[in-house]
Formats: sequence, C-alpha cells, structure tokens
Amino acid sequence: MPSLFLSVLGSIIAFFAASSYLRSIIKGETRPHRITWGGWTLVGVLGLWASYDGGAKIGLLVAAVFAVLVAITFAFSLLPKYGKPGGERTDYFVGALAAAGIVAWRVIHFSPAIAATIAVFADAVFLWFTLRETWRQPETEALRPWVLGSVAEALGLIALGNYSYAAAAYPVYILIGNIAVVAVLLVRKQPLAKRFVRAKKAS
Repeated sequence: MPSLFLSVLGSIIAFFAASSYLRSIIKGETRPHRITWGGWTLVGVLGLWASYDGGAKIGLLVAAVFAVLVAITFAFSLLPKYGKPGGERTDYFVGALAAAGIVAWRVIHFSPAIAATIAVFADAVFLWFTLRETWRQPETEALRPWVLGSVAEALGLIALGNYSYAAAAYPVYILIGNIAVVAVLLVRKQPLAKRFVRAKKAS
C-alpha cells in the first residue's frame, strides 16, 4: 500500500513537471533538443521494458508517465516554432548508434541485466546532448520541471519494489540524469540572473 501511494504521488508530480515543461515550451522559454527527445522517446519505452522484465513493480508507474510525456515533448520539438535542431554532425551518428543498440536488444533478446545496461548507456548518450546544450544555452531550459521530475523519480524509485540491477538500473539512472540537468541549470542560470540585474540597473 505505501508503494502504491508513493507511486501515484510520484506520477501526479511527474504530470505537473511535464505540464510545466510543456507550458515553458509554448511560451518560448524552453526549446527541446530534437535529437535528445527523439532518442528519449525510444529509450523510455525500451527502458521501461527492461525494468519490467527485470521484475520492477508499481514504482514503474512514474517512469511510464514520463515515457508518455517525453513522447509528447518530442512531438513539440519537431515543430520549427518550438524545437531546437541544434546538434553537431557527430550527434546524429552517435545517436543513431545508440538507437541501433536499443533496437538490437529487442531483436537479439538480451538478458534483462544486459538490456538495462543498453538502455542506460543509450539514454546517457542522449542526455549528454541536453547537458551540453543546457550548459551552452541555459536560457533555453526551465529549471522547475527538472526539479519536479527529480522528486517524482525519487518517489518512484522508493516504490519500485525490486532493487535488482535489472529492475532498478534504469530508474536510478533517470533520477541521476534529472539531478545532473538541475545542477547544470543552477550553476549556469546564476550568471544569467546577475547579468539581467546589471542590465536592468544600466537601463
């Protein structure tokens, strides 16, 4: 029962995190990186699959909510008005390799532990793109959705029900990834805020 409560609570927070993120996209405050969110859409589904095969239980509900909302964000990123093409030539090559590894997993039918490793590695590739672009352009990412997402993922992890490597590797990594984005934003947005204050004073 406690696990169910935490999982539902985490899912509600995840919904609000995603809603906040989508609002920031529509307002032009955030521009999602297409390569990242496209990769995350694929990795999210297969990462969930790996954790489920590994024995994860109700705690996966939070990750499932995020998987749906990530796909919606990817759809927005495809629109020129909202998405950020960005990227370098090597990004497409590396992203394609990561995606190919994920697809190969379902064709070859690796063990749950190996599948979880592939999902984490592939997701980390796409996370790197967002971390890099967030560092370069912190004004294109909203902080609050990532903070809420970290809280939601933490609750889902507590409610997971199975902490074997195969079941927990992907959810644990997702939490770490969220925290990493939050850390970059906290470091990079402070100089931006100071410049804004100075600009206001000068005007």
